[in-house]
Amino acid sequence: MKIEHKLKDINQLGAIKYIHSGAHYTRYEYVLLQFMLINFIKNNSEWGLGSRFNFSSLGNPELSYERKITGAEILELIVLFGNLGHFKDTFSSNKVWFHYLFTNKYDLRNCLKKGLKSNGKNLLNKLLSSGNSYKIQWINTLFILSRTENLDDYRIICEEVVNKILSNKTDKWLDIYYKIRKVSYVVLDSHYSHIPISISLQNVLFNEKLFVDELSKYSSGLMGAFDRVNDLLEDTLYLENNTLLMGTYRSMDINTKLQIHLDNNQDNKAISKIKMLISGETASPFYEDFKISDEEIPWDKDRNLSITYFIKHREYFPEDVFQKELAVSKKLGKECYVAFNFSPSFSKYRTVYSINKKLEHSKQIKECLKIIRIALEDYLLYRKYSFEEVSNGRLEEVVMKKMITYFFRNLLTEDYFCEFDYIKNSSPFIIENGCKKTINKVDEYIEYYKSNSPHEKDAIHELETVKASLKSISYKGLMIVYLGSIRFINNDKKSVCELDGLILTPKHNAENIRVIEAKNLRKKKRRTTVAAKQLEEQFTPLLSNYFKSKLVTEDIEGFGAQIKIRK
Repeated sequence: MKIEHKLKDINQLGAIKYIHSGAHYTRYEYVLLQFMLINFIKNNSEWGLGSRFNFSSLGNPELSYERKITGAEILELIVLFGNLGHFKDTFSSNKVWFHYLFTNKYDLRNCLKKGLKSNGKNLLNKLLSSGNSYKIQWINTLFILSRTENLDDYRIICEEVVNKILSNKTDKWLDIYYKIRKVSYVVLDSHYSHIPISISLQNVLFNEKLFVDELSKYSSGLMGAFDRVNDLLEDTLYLENNTLLMGTYRSMDINTKLQIHLDNNQDNKAISKIKMLISGETASPFYEDFKISDEEIPWDKDRNLSITYFIKHREYFPEDVFQKELAVSKKLGKECYVAFNFSPSFSKYRTVYSINKKLEHSKQIKECLKIIRIALEDYLLYRKYSFEEVSNGRLEEVVMKKMITYFFRNLLTEDYFCEFDYIKNSSPFIIENGCKKTINKVDEYIEYYKSNSPHEKDAIHELETVKASLKSISYKGLMIVYLGSIRFINNDKKSVCELDGLILTPKHNAENIRVIEAKNLRKKKRRTTVAAKQLEEQFTPLLSNYFKSKLVTEDIEGFGAQIKIRK
């Protein structure tokens, strides 16, 4: 294998390049930057990276190579080990490859084990049980090293490195490697993020002594700054909504080609089959070229639903993310696009959904509700194993706002900003099965509101109006109730409509949602007529003619009025 050629042919940011057209630097450039930093440290520190010692002094008696090697060369080896096993479109490929090995499709896990030497088989098991597709390239490297006899010493060293990485252990070599790796990808990747931050390597290395001193510290201000930029990059680049959707779109493409390839090569022997996939660049689906223009991207890039979970218990989230994507994609159908993934640290799990951008407006709401149902099922499962607080508020409030906003962005003819207004230090969102349980929770919320704001008569009336609407529903399924006001804000930052409450029933056979307008007028007889007129003048014009034919305006006697949108 020509290492230089392979690294030059693999894009560092994988499928991200199809979203960020300028992100075309390669693994080769990424490796060279790490090599440069290693030699910079060697020349500007007293860490002994230029000192030579025997291979065998690394602590493994099996090594036969007795020529001396420097500490800098050991670090360069680790860098090569970590990049040699990557496929094209790295994370998209890794996700599919992990899935095939995890499920043992086409007996590939067993085939790979036959091609791994010594401890490689146990390391493969260890990686698969960890559910970490981000590190599958290390196993690929072990396979490459296992297939060439004169690389046995490098394989043994690589096994030691991989074992420590999978065991979350470190030593002085890995500690330096991790820091150099982070500096390298943050410096390169920060130029492609949506955040107005980019880091100049020249500025980072301006003061040689300071840079080396910071790397040597257990708690470094410089590395702390890189950690914070890395967190920003996760949200604005690596886990950005369209980046994830593109990554999964590419994974689906690889999966289709891989199935065809494996069906056509069933007679190949086990090791030959794996060698063709990992090392046979001209024949492997993992190395095939892929192109897509911005116009060819099939989903709506501007409107998607994304939910991020801050993980408290990792074991309750998917081990095989691609299997989850396949299952949900099948359930949603061909008009919907999904993407799920963890942050590399596994501290976050993000789910993203979108709809075919060419879908007629009349069909969007049907697909939108399918997405909300699936996302809601996941939320009800994952919320128990996630932290209640996320980066922008309480998980429940953030998720409910996103789902309601996504619904209206697909329902209304224009893309309005949804502004929510409700009492502080309370959650006005109720997710429950059946009207009886829901009404009980509404009663609790009303009592809480009365005890905190007894003089807010209009607001209390709005809550009672939502409750009155709930009493008229005969429905035992899942519903979302919002006990607050919502305003639709146009591009001029002006409110075009305000509602006093919502009842969303994504699984109801007859209706999608009820939008509620309350009027606390002295003359009770006028409450319904004034409220109905306001809904018809402000809310109805925001809908297309298709939905106007599905509207039912009803009085909520003594309280106000509501509009039901039928299926």
